[in-house]
Amino acid sequence: MSAPPPRQPGQAAPTPISPGRGQQPSRAQRRPAIDAHPPKGPGRFRRLRLTSASEPKIKPAPRATPMQGTADPRWVLAVRTAEVLEGDILRPEHREKIIRMAKLFGLTPFDANMIIAIVQDQARRGIAPHLCPTAGEPQLRMITPPRRITLLDHLKSRYGLTLAVLMSVTLIIEALLLWWVF
Repeated sequence: MSAPPPRQPGQAAPTPISPGRGQQPSRAQRRPAIDAHPPKGPGRFRRLRLTSASEPKIKPAPRATPMQGTADPRWVLAVRTAEVLEGDILRPEHREKIIRMAKLFGLTPFDANMIIAIVQDQARRGIAPHLCPTAGEPQLRMITPPRRITLLDHLKSRYGLTLAVLMSVTLIIEALLLWWVF
């Protein structure tokens, strides 16, 4: 029996010859094909890939949102942070207060910490604490302002809906009592 011709680059590997009658298959022939039983465990999905997937959509860079005056929550938090700074250091209890205030304004804890970091960065650069919010205003504008909460948003929440139902029931009972008395 002659050896198979040498393989050329890019050419598929030759298929093994199956044993004849009465011959035992070789060890390589007894092994199952690699793809017949996918591996189990965390690495089992490594070979999978999407072939018809479109390119991922990339979000545009955030645009600076102008400050809405002195009542802008981002500005209020920056001023409050500057008021409680001791040099360029903010005590943990003050940080927690500012983060709670940010939640009341509708900002995320991440945004609150970003505002604190902007003000602290300005203080570390040598700017007086009371001027830090003004110096950091371009960076503050990059933080997304909180979404305005409407009455409908309150009613959609569980607390708001419960409150609306209780008020409605109270008004109906009052109307029935007034009708009964008069």
